[in-house]
Amino acid sequence: MTKPTILVVDDEPEAVELVEFNLKQAGFDVITAADGEVALKKAKTTLPALIVLDLMLPAIDGLEVCKLLRRDPATAG
Repeated sequence: MTKPTILVVDDEPEAVELVEFNLKQAGFDVITAADGEVALKKAKTTLPALIVLDLMLPAIDGLEVCKLLRRDPATAG
């Protein structure tokens, strides 16, 4: 059985590292992104079970990322 994948999105490397470490310790596969554009690409290609998303991101903010993912049938669920 495969482990659920979680996408962690934050532009602060220390925050990403802390969350990533704890999620891996809990048995999850973790992928990361530092901005909204990369987060959208990774979400569409990996279809994570959960996205931990910072609201204040460079380029595309977290709320817009969420809206775009919900509009796309591939990532809406």
